[in-house]
Amino acid sequence: MPVPNKSQVPAGTVLEGKFRITREIGRGGMAAVYDAENIDIGKRVAVKILAAELITSRVVRERFIREARAAAAINSPYICDVYDSGMYEDRPFLVMELLEGESLYDMLTRLRQIDVETTLRVSTQTARGLAKAHESNVVHRDLKPENIFVTKNEDGQLVAKILDFGLAKFYEPTTPDAQTARLTREGALFGTPAYMSPEQAKGQGEVDHRADLWALGCIVYECLTGQTVWNVEQGVAMILAQIAGAPLPRPSKLRPDLPPAFDQWFARALDREPANRFQTAKEFAETLTEALTSGGVHSRKPQISSEVESNLVDELISSELAAAAQRSQRAMSPLTPPTALTAQVPQPFGGAPLVAAPTTSPPPRQGSTLKAIAVLLVVAAAALGGYAAWLYVLHPPGGVSAKGGCST
Repeated sequence: MPVPNKSQVPAGTVLEGKFRITREIGRGGMAAVYDAENIDIGKRVAVKILAAELITSRVVRERFIREARAAAAINSPYICDVYDSGMYEDRPFLVMELLEGESLYDMLTRLRQIDVETTLRVSTQTARGLAKAHESNVVHRDLKPENIFVTKNEDGQLVAKILDFGLAKFYEPTTPDAQTARLTREGALFGTPAYMSPEQAKGQGEVDHRADLWALGCIVYECLTGQTVWNVEQGVAMILAQIAGAPLPRPSKLRPDLPPAFDQWFARALDREPANRFQTAKEFAETLTEALTSGGVHSRKPQISSEVESNLVDELISSELAAAAQRSQRAMSPLTPPTALTAQVPQPFGGAPLVAAPTTSPPPRQGSTLKAIAVLLVVAAAALGGYAAWLYVLHPPGGVSAKGGCST
């Protein structure tokens, strides 16, 4: 017979005479979430109640209430609303918007990789929610797939909502009180290791909104590749070491249909120097959309026509023959055209460089051959003329000596 969960709230329990518990719909290490009804107005809500075994921890209780404060400070359709709060047997609870759907974590578990369109929709909506939070001087600090919930609106379109601001940090222009200082003190680690920014991993007290953008960059990578950025199988210490100095993976190696522009975007999103990352959630979302859609996954390199390619090769052959003739003239040796040419031809159409084939295979067109012969004849005539000038003009019998002085 299963042991009853002492932390579980029985169905039918009414909290503060207002919220009737219907059933438990989820449980984590810190709290349980229940489907409930506001008996005054008949509205269905979600009630999140702190676990009974954690009520003696003052820091945990403060974190729980902090979530209500943070969510209440932000007005965004992409953040789960918190309507009310209260106490049940010395355990704080929050009354929240009831969402139907699944977390992004569950979606990733089910699908492994998520298509580009869905990833863009979820990530840009999450970025909009973060933008509103940051405008209200609130930083989430624990963004991860478990804290992004994917639901649908009345039109059946996917909507992403950010959950759990329990680790949120408030940036207020006043000196923090002892409670705030304890929750955000330097040297304390807050967040989930796999999604921590370097400044979080170091326990720096100056963590700001750019840490949220780092975490969202990790989430975008995970959606598109089906893997976390860092190897998470070797424990927290190894994750923190990777965050501090391991090379960033290249997304296109795991998913070749991703454009090079996304690799560049990802490298900036996870730059270890906060000043080099995207500085706002708006910039983050706009550049991501551009990287994945503007000349992105479905783009192809323009093709060069065979006629243009042939003309480029002909010009290359003629110029190489002329250069060889000039080198032969300077050496005063018989002119011998090269047997094969290999050179890089500038590609004016944005494609890869062309490589000129040997002149013996395939043979040049008739017009190119005549052009090459004409060039060789002109060069030979010039060489003979130069030699005659040297012999009869510069060195006549009894004229100037080889040393350049006058003879007597």
